[in-house]
Amino acid sequence: RRRSRHMGPMRSLFVALSVVCLTGAAPLAPAAARPALRLRGGGNSGGGGGGGSATLVAARGGKRAAAAEEEATARGVAGLVGGILIHLACGSMYTWGNLVSYAPPHLKYWAGAVGSGPADAQLVLPLILVSQMTGMPLGPLLEKKLGPTLTALLGALMMGIGVMAAATAPSLASFCVCYAVVFGLGVGVAYQMPIIAGGRWFPAKKGVVTGSVVTGMGASAFLFNLLATRLINPKGLNAVGGVFPAEVYANWPHAIRTLGSLYTGLAVCGALLQSNPSSFAGAYPWRDALCGKRHAPTPKARKAVAAAPGGPSLPSLVFAPKFAAMWLMILGSAVGGLNVAGSYKTFGLKQPQLNSDSFLTVVGALSAIFGNAAGRFFFGALSDAIGFKASFVPLTLLQGTTLLSFPALAASRLTFLLATVAMLFCMGGTFALFPAQAMRVYGASGASVYSIMFTAFGSAALLGPIASNALLQRGGYPLVFSVLGLCSFGSAALTLASQ
Repeated sequence: RRRSRHMGPMRSLFVALSVVCLTGAAPLAPAAARPALRLRGGGNSGGGGGGGSATLVAARGGKRAAAAEEEATARGVAGLVGGILIHLACGSMYTWGNLVSYAPPHLKYWAGAVGSGPADAQLVLPLILVSQMTGMPLGPLLEKKLGPTLTALLGALMMGIGVMAAATAPSLASFCVCYAVVFGLGVGVAYQMPIIAGGRWFPAKKGVVTGSVVTGMGASAFLFNLLATRLINPKGLNAVGGVFPAEVYANWPHAIRTLGSLYTGLAVCGALLQSNPSSFAGAYPWRDALCGKRHAPTPKARKAVAAAPGGPSLPSLVFAPKFAAMWLMILGSAVGGLNVAGSYKTFGLKQPQLNSDSFLTVVGALSAIFGNAAGRFFFGALSDAIGFKASFVPLTLLQGTTLLSFPALAASRLTFLLATVAMLFCMGGTFALFPAQAMRVYGASGASVYSIMFTAFGSAALLGPIASNALLQRGGYPLVFSVLGLCSFGSAALTLASQ
């Protein structure tokens, strides 16, 4: 009974994804691949009971076909659940907005405990995203050689090793090498594997596939923000002047190791659930070599390669105006959301009416589940229903309005919570809309194109804090949020003009 209770939520998630993916989804395999119906007794429905025999055989064949399709759908949905697990590990990067407040003094600045002004440690999240951006093109390339399972497994191990090695880093520089670079590269390698495999299982539901998988990315901070605070600051002590008591910092190494172990377990389990449908004709030479198999293309693979049309090259797609427009749309939209995601707690600790560690931890958790996670699934599914432009323009308008109003909304805890949730809701939607749109626009090249397009997110993450610090010195937070809001409105205008 205890096991049944624990498995309940996962079983419910599995059933829900099955219903969503089956509704309106394209067949998982071509009709020719389904069992053929054979007629017995000469095929004459009126001849001596032959019709009854044919009906019985047809019924049995139909049941076998239905069972095979149901089994195949279950494997596809299992892959989506595995994708959520992978993205729960990937999305732990968004806990840095909470973790940075607990970072020991020697990890605050490049020069150690000596420093003033905004902490250099705020650059950890942007550096993770830049590393993810660097690793993203490697994912599709490795998938063509190793398959989605082994590629995702490689990324999972890189994520776990990076975080656990960072637990005892003696300086911010060494911490960034492990926690930002190694972990971020692992995220980049594993990120697209469940999206690629899921698109093969459910080709007519790319928005739902992407939205379902990346929901894990958004929900991660909900789980791990609460857990991290419990591990590091179990007594709920408040900071004085931005500094916590020494006992809080003493819990840092153990907490980071524990979190790294959990990330590894989730990502490895998710990687092992990735697979391709039987209709997929690809071959993986490196995987076969690792398994001791001699690589020889199957007849199906040779036929698929021979029939594949010669499409445009990746450089010709990347250097086209359509790609440039989508890249700039991401940059204008993502810079505001990523800035709030990485600094909401640092900002809140400086406001007397918001300075409560427990309250700001709750803000991060609720923003993760009702903002980042909900936005990813909502906008991913919405784009399937009404299209990309009709989904993205309202998102950018809501985000721009919230940013312009953010300093005023920070006057009370309730409005600050709602504003932060709204910002992460829009940020999550941006992360869900563009990979699905890349798959629609670029087809088989979608994953490779999006891996380059993702550099816009990395650029937004890196440029946002740098620009914000410069604007902060000239006009304070009102100027920072006003510029970020205008960037979001610019993204909406570009969408209307180019899409």
